[in-house]
Amino acid sequence: MTAPMAWPSIAEIQALNRLIGRGYASNGQPRAFTEREFYEISWIMGWHPRNPEYRRLFARLADWIVAELKPERVLEIGCGPGHLLHCISEHGIAACGVDANPYSQAFFKAYSPAHADRYHLDLLFEGSYAAADTVLAIECFEHIPDDGLDNIMQRLRDEIRPLRIVFSSTPHAESDPDWDLQWGHINIKTPALWQEFFGRYGYRIDGRRPPVTEWAACYVRD
Repeated sequence: MTAPMAWPSIAEIQALNRLIGRGYASNGQPRAFTEREFYEISWIMGWHPRNPEYRRLFARLADWIVAELKPERVLEIGCGPGHLLHCISEHGIAACGVDANPYSQAFFKAYSPAHADRYHLDLLFEGSYAAADTVLAIECFEHIPDDGLDNIMQRLRDEIRPLRIVFSSTPHAESDPDWDLQWGHINIKTPALWQEFFGRYGYRIDGRRPPVTEWAACYVRD
């Protein structure tokens, strides 16, 4: 039996990045990862469906969403490599996902061809989407500035009108500040600040804890 792969730490990845200039300008200063670099590092870190632990995490979350929330139509914002979208779709739920990374979309189309048309590239969330009773936003909002989040929430409130939002966004900075800049962690908020943010758009936390991160929450429309 082959031993599980030991995925590298952020510190180990950063040591290599500094050597090869990935995420660093020619003067040695950190810069944001390109879309390709972001995708490549996700794979190096094991944040993809080829990692059994990753698959189990999102399959369990999908099972919880279906059993606990009983959605009929789902919209996922920031679907990354798309395994949660895949799992929700495999449950027979009408679902679509939105992301900004073409490499992630290309992977999903090859990985889940039966659901390939459900994955949409939409950097500024400008596309036309059907009303959905459930929206998913897992480790996505920390990558979006406040004006972009306001645009998303206004459209959710006024057009898509979900009854609930399953949400998780990292509440803390990394010990290596270069990583947050490179990885695009530009909008880190505590859970209390997120509750205040969602409250401005008519959503409140309902106490259910989605099984994905310790800070995940389920918001419901007032």
